[in-house]
Amino acid sequence: MSYNPGYYPPQGGAYPPPQNGYPPPPEQPQSYGGYHANDYYQPQQQPPPPPQETYYPPPPAQDFSSGNGGDFKGAKQYNRQPKFRDLWAAVLFLAQFALFVVMAALFIKSLPSSAFKHSGNLRYTKDFYSWPTMIMWLCVLLVSIVFSLIYLGLMQMFAGQMLVISFWFAVVSMIGTGVYYLAAKIWFAGGIMLIFGVLYALMWFSWRHRIPFSKLVLEVVCHITRRFPSTIAISVAFLVLQAAYSAFWSLAFAGSFKHMEQYQSCTTHTDRNGRQYQSCSNVKQILAWVFMVFSFYWTSSVILNVLHTTISGTFATFYFFEGSPQGYPTKHVTLSSLKRAMTNSFGSICFGSLVVAIIQTLRAIVRAIRSQGDDNLATQLLACCADCILGCIEAIVEFFNKYAYVEIAVYGKPFMQAAKDTWVLIKDRGVDALINDCLIGNVLQMGAFLCAAVVALVAWLYITITKPEYNTTGSYTAPIIIAAFILAMSMFMVLLKCIDSGAATTFVCLAEDPDAMARNNPRLFAMVRETYPQVVRGVHAMDGF
Repeated sequence: MSYNPGYYPPQGGAYPPPQNGYPPPPEQPQSYGGYHANDYYQPQQQPPPPPQETYYPPPPAQDFSSGNGGDFKGAKQYNRQPKFRDLWAAVLFLAQFALFVVMAALFIKSLPSSAFKHSGNLRYTKDFYSWPTMIMWLCVLLVSIVFSLIYLGLMQMFAGQMLVISFWFAVVSMIGTGVYYLAAKIWFAGGIMLIFGVLYALMWFSWRHRIPFSKLVLEVVCHITRRFPSTIAISVAFLVLQAAYSAFWSLAFAGSFKHMEQYQSCTTHTDRNGRQYQSCSNVKQILAWVFMVFSFYWTSSVILNVLHTTISGTFATFYFFEGSPQGYPTKHVTLSSLKRAMTNSFGSICFGSLVVAIIQTLRAIVRAIRSQGDDNLATQLLACCADCILGCIEAIVEFFNKYAYVEIAVYGKPFMQAAKDTWVLIKDRGVDALINDCLIGNVLQMGAFLCAAVVALVAWLYITITKPEYNTTGSYTAPIIIAAFILAMSMFMVLLKCIDSGAATTFVCLAEDPDAMARNNPRLFAMVRETYPQVVRGVHAMDGF
């Protein structure tokens, strides 16, 4: 049987695959992350399949347009000839990006003529947008990459210790923040942080049983990243791409202030006392800003989700094909996965990212209304409630999207079908228990905070030592440190997307086909079967076995 780069691994709906008339392959001792298959999983030895047959029987092709392809209650089918999904979303995304590039070109031309002129001295520069400032942001990028790689290495060497340290780091951070607020006489915030810190510490007694499972999952994910170092390389490449786009967008947004002044209209009014005053408005400028914010959110989300889908495809290929007789379907697994994400599944990625971008843009508008300092209490209350509701919706959508993109990466489904299948997967198969008990997110959050703190310190040292002329009053120091903190945290999460995406893919693939995990990592399978039996039994129950 021949494979092509567009091939998607079979789904495990008809569980287990070997019962469909195809005997399983002969078991051979395999090493996975330091564990040997023959230590736990000993299936009955059977003669090898005939050469003309393969381990996974070819199911009939499926038309996803009917909307029934993701039904977990019947035998699952998958499409061996992937199609371009949600093409309209891809076309719409490219159109808005082209419009943004045109607008950015006009706005950047409006920047001061002295911007980016190299004066030969890091100190004597009057403009924020200058080469010395760009050197500072380059240092921020490099330090973020180096710190993230070092942290990734520590995660691979000390998985269990990092889980424990991250838990108590969160406790100390909350209590320390609470003490700081109390010292600053911010009594309410300080009391809240102290209460949350103490409650979080008490949760250790109910959370410590999760550490063995989380440690094993983290070791498995780190093992696959070592098996495919291209996942780390592509994360670095997308990090640079995201940083370059963010810099380009920032320049365009800064230039929009000067360029859009020509569309401002002012009207003269007279008050009761006969005094005249002017009120100015610029509707075109507001519309331009709204579009640019929306474009930033959508494009950034697409970049991150293409990376997430690429890594998920790589992990799924390992999950389904590692140790199988036919081997991997392609020589370059990660590049093949990237190709699918940028072609067949690109429309689905744009569709899912569009939903999140709309919510984020609405939140940005609400926050802008809140920041205007309107004295109307009803307006402020409504804006606060709207921001809270939109934040909850955004968190829910992003949670489901993360696992929907795994379905897209593995099976090439359209976005709506993938979202529907993700809901059924999490609701009916107990995957939510695995997600809730996995503490890998704590380790990533601690790393993101530490990386942001180190990079913010580097930015402060740079601006303190160079003493640029535009910061003689110190007005730029705080904004630069805050911006460096936020950028470093986001860049850390991009670079370690290989860990987050790998864990999500492992959970989805486990629920789809536990047999593959029994073959590839019997120790993790044994722990899941013992601790979360509903995940394994759910497959039998759903498919009628």
